[in-house]
Amino acid sequence: MPPFVGALIGFVALVSAWGAVAQEYLENVPPLEERLTVDVLPHVFAGASRIEPADDGGPPAVAAYAGEGDEEELVGYIFSTLDVLRAPGYSSTPFDVVAGVTLGGRVTGAAVLFHHEPYLLNDERRTSQLVRFLGSMSGMEGRLGAAGGMEPEFVAGATISARAMRNAVLEGAKIVLRYRNETVPVTEPTVDMLNFRPMSADELIADGGIANVVVTNATLEAAMEKAGLGHLEPQVLPRRGADAVYLDLRAGYANASTIGRNSVGQGAYDRLYEPMRNGRHVLVFGSYGTYDFRGTQFNNYTHGFRLERITVTQGETEFEFHKSDLVYTDYSLGRVANALMLPESAEWDPFAPWRADIHAQARHPDGRLEPFHLTSLEYRLPPQYVLMPPSAPRAAWMEPWVQQRVPLVILGSALGLLTLILGFQGPLTRRRTLHRWVRLGFLGFTIVWLGWIASAQLSIVHLINYLQAPFQGLGLAFYLAEPLIVLISVYTAVSLIILGRGVFCGWLCPFGALQELLAHVARLFRLPQWNPSERLQRKLWWGKYASLVIVVGLAIVAPAAGAIAAEIEPFKTAITAIFQRGWPYVVYAVILLIIGLFTERAFCRFLCPLGGALAILGRVHLVDLLKRRPECGSPCKLCERACPVKAIERSGRIKMAECFQCLDCMVEYHDDRRCPPLAKLRKIRQRAQGAPGRQAPQPNRGVLAPRPAAAIVEPAE
Repeated sequence: MPPFVGALIGFVALVSAWGAVAQEYLENVPPLEERLTVDVLPHVFAGASRIEPADDGGPPAVAAYAGEGDEEELVGYIFSTLDVLRAPGYSSTPFDVVAGVTLGGRVTGAAVLFHHEPYLLNDERRTSQLVRFLGSMSGMEGRLGAAGGMEPEFVAGATISARAMRNAVLEGAKIVLRYRNETVPVTEPTVDMLNFRPMSADELIADGGIANVVVTNATLEAAMEKAGLGHLEPQVLPRRGADAVYLDLRAGYANASTIGRNSVGQGAYDRLYEPMRNGRHVLVFGSYGTYDFRGTQFNNYTHGFRLERITVTQGETEFEFHKSDLVYTDYSLGRVANALMLPESAEWDPFAPWRADIHAQARHPDGRLEPFHLTSLEYRLPPQYVLMPPSAPRAAWMEPWVQQRVPLVILGSALGLLTLILGFQGPLTRRRTLHRWVRLGFLGFTIVWLGWIASAQLSIVHLINYLQAPFQGLGLAFYLAEPLIVLISVYTAVSLIILGRGVFCGWLCPFGALQELLAHVARLFRLPQWNPSERLQRKLWWGKYASLVIVVGLAIVAPAAGAIAAEIEPFKTAITAIFQRGWPYVVYAVILLIIGLFTERAFCRFLCPLGGALAILGRVHLVDLLKRRPECGSPCKLCERACPVKAIERSGRIKMAECFQCLDCMVEYHDDRRCPPLAKLRKIRQRAQGAPGRQAPQPNRGVLAPRPAAAIVEPAE
């Protein structure tokens, strides 16, 4: 084993001790009232003067009181996501976020007491962003999918952790209140008998809670003409004038509190409330004008106490009313106002439309009364008077996919371009300058946009979490929670099977891109370059496999320690945190980058645990796009010397587990002024073209390898 493996073991021993502290917290969590110190309580429930355990058999919580003495009252509850949900974030370790919720279901504040999120640990910048993010939840409704507060993207680079904490607070608030709140949860559309706001009759008509139809004398005359009774006079004589109001009818569904209380008055509504709670349906009618919609027979025993002038129809069912159905009210809706209670056996759908028909009578000269239809009123309960069950919140994994549409398009385009680069590397690598600019440009995009702007650095943490998820009961939603990482992971997996490790490590790793760009700067300033001998390099390669075993092993046996051991990757410091972390992490990352100035991609080659995993998985790949000739390795060493990471053996064979697909060797492979076989072929052509009477030989561009003949022809792709 190389000497630095011993240093790795010492590093792991240190982080294991740090991880033990986190494990001890989870195993010995103090009571919530002890965790709510005087520093924490104001951030969670401002205004709470006293707290005490809520020993009522409900979900774990403490009751928050405000006021003093006789004026003290219960104002809400404080709970811990660790106690109520034990929800994990991006890591497998549950976090402890305490939050408050009012009796009305509004979040009062939230504060994180403990977490082991890999992209938040020892990161002061992101930690302060998380504090502000949780604080912005104050006032949000306690349910998943509620609007308000900052978006999780505010905690850049740790959006999954921030989203998990936010959702745990919202879901926890709902759970804590559900047991203690007397309100029955709405599971289906329900008439709103709870909420009330004062409204006038005109406001109710404008709102749609009350329907209104006006019959003037002219309307009355038209109705009688339509019934063929225009030559008679109505039983109830109108006032003079064509525009005079004969009937101003108003009607609505009184079970809805705002409609009922404002229409029939408080006293009548109080009498109706219990029957309505027990399933009775009440319609309210009011009118102005000459015509009384109730008629004259409802006080007449002979006629059965009928309200002969009104019928209500819903669907195919027609309802008639009698005096026993009348509830006398005040006159909020008109000169005449009554509530009509439907029979107990009535099959009534409060959400379906219904129609009220008003009938009148014309008097013949002999005294006979001829009925006719006067007018109709159409009604449907407006949606604002219906309590709907909470809509199923959009799956948590869908939110970032919707919010990151533009970054996904950018990344998808970049991956498409990379596919073209690798697929058509022949034409590209025949042009040295073009290849150089394409390579440097893509690496610049990888470090600046993919790394520093989008924070899409794939790391060993992602690989470990993906492998552990099935054993922790985490489903597909967990894998889809980070869109850009998902897209990169899928592309990396496919390219790993087809081409090997080099596609991700060589083109899509922001930290690798940073190292390579700095190496170009180092060569520009002629800094001395050192590469180990082939024998030493083989030993150093074991470093990345050793770090892989240690990090993955600790993640399995001691997750808290494993999360800290993953700090062997400087990705979080140099890429996602952009060096805004504690000085030990920054110093460590800078040291690795300085080493890379003298030995290109030293970390990638000798220490990266993710590189070790990809090197193992990519050993069996399907396609070798990098070409070789019999002369490669013996006698020609050009490509071997050109490889910046020494992935080409003395024999000329490319060791794909160590290759970063930079294509530098392919540039040499196609250069007929540097590659000895091609240079020889070029000279033969020049001599043939210069000799009189001889025709220059044509290159056979379909040959993959040199022909076994004296003349060497140029191989083609």
